[in-house]
Amino acid sequence: MTTVYDVPADHIIRRVAEELKKRKEITPPAWAAFAKTGVHKEMPPEDPDWWFTRAAAVLRRVYVDGPLGVERMRSFYGGNQNRGSKPNKFRKGSGSVLRKALQQLEAAGLILHDKTGRRVSPVGMAFLDNLSQEVKTSPPAPVPKRVKAAAEPEPKKADAKKGKAKAAPAAEGAGTKTEKKSPAKKAEKKSESK
Repeated sequence: MTTVYDVPADHIIRRVAEELKKRKEITPPAWAAFAKTGVHKEMPPEDPDWWFTRAAAVLRRVYVDGPLGVERMRSFYGGNQNRGSKPNKFRKGSGSVLRKALQQLEAAGLILHDKTGRRVSPVGMAFLDNLSQEVKTSPPAPVPKRVKAAAEPEPKKADAKKGKAKAAPAAEGAGTKTEKKSPAKKAEKKSESK
């Protein structure tokens, strides 16, 4: 029997997110379009379907580490906050995002909530194990990575001044840095300068 432990996390999360989109209980709240996922982030997620991806990741995390609560989940989804000239510091992720995702997963019947915390229900376990089997037999295509356009570096001010001074000897046919001068040429130049 294939379980969640037998497949890569990113493959199973993508597959579960696709299935969660089809369920009516899992819907992004109205504020999800502009909310950050934690104080350590500077901008909201760029992916319009990030809510389903986060809900799938939460479901997998509860399967692997459950029973657990929102506070412990916040540590999993936290990160380093850029504090300017001060050193970065770890901050926990958004509790509201995790709480709402867990509540929706409970409403869908995939998670149970008791006094020990939240854990995966038998229905949720079967759901994840079946999708794990599908992922193992036919893995998804790799996600293309975003490529940023490479801008040409601007010359530094000091390099620009040096470039003007070195341009004249290079035009006269003098050796460049890559050329090696023979000892005879060096001796000839010394005698000319005297």
